[in-house]
Amino acid sequence: MSPIKLRTVVAEDEPLALEYITNLLQRHAAIDIVARAANGYDALKAVMEWSPDLLVLDIEMPGLNAFELIQSVQSDDMPLVIFSSAYDQYALDAFELHAVDYVLKPLDPVRLETAIDRALDRFVKDRATSDKGVLIDLAVASGRLGLAGELTEQSSGAPELRRRERLVVRDGQEMTLVNFDDIDWIDAAGDYMCLHVAGKIQIMRSTMKQLMERLPESRFARIHRSTIVNLEKILRAETLPKGEFQIFLSHDVSLKVSRNYRDSIASLLK
Repeated sequence: MSPIKLRTVVAEDEPLALEYITNLLQRHAAIDIVARAANGYDALKAVMEWSPDLLVLDIEMPGLNAFELIQSVQSDDMPLVIFSSAYDQYALDAFELHAVDYVLKPLDPVRLETAIDRALDRFVKDRATSDKGVLIDLAVASGRLGLAGELTEQSSGAPELRRRERLVVRDGQEMTLVNFDDIDWIDAAGDYMCLHVAGKIQIMRSTMKQLMERLPESRFARIHRSTIVNLEKILRAETLPKGEFQIFLSHDVSLKVSRNYRDSIASLLK
């Protein structure tokens, strides 16, 4: 028996397919299924609650599709992902998200076992960055995403005020100013920060500490070792075990507030 157990969440909206894939996965000694989900929202909730090592994920599901779900997961909680689909047109998008594998339906037991072995192989490797970090590095290197940076001008007066209230996002020769008020939340991925702005992502090379020093304390708070949230964007919150919270923003985003940072939103919860 394998000494490694991959805590696994299975997400599939078709009941018969869910039972079938569950049975196939349970045949593998390294798989420990901790949760199953029949829609995107329940799958996201399961990832937040269980912090699994592996997510076996159907592409098209009610609520959130696979790509929307992944975009909503914090970097520290991102598991390895095996996508499953009856269609092959999503394969390129899946592998651009650094997927472990992409398995076509109807699922073949041997093919799925190969995917699990790939997940095991990746799991035991010492990775320098998270899956999101690898994706971002590749995207920035290829020029598909703009690299965000700070204004360097040190002039006084209005230009300096604007510098403090906005970030500059660079995309080749083009620069876009991002207002602090438009930022929903931010998470770290390797050497980059992901700015989530109205459901879209802008990329900035920065450390967490450097970015926190630029953001106004009255509006932004750190809620996780890799996550910052705009306090004004929080719509509601729920208590979790172990002194943690789950907060909910627009665009179907839910974030975990770790116990070490719960004081950062305590005033909102009184």
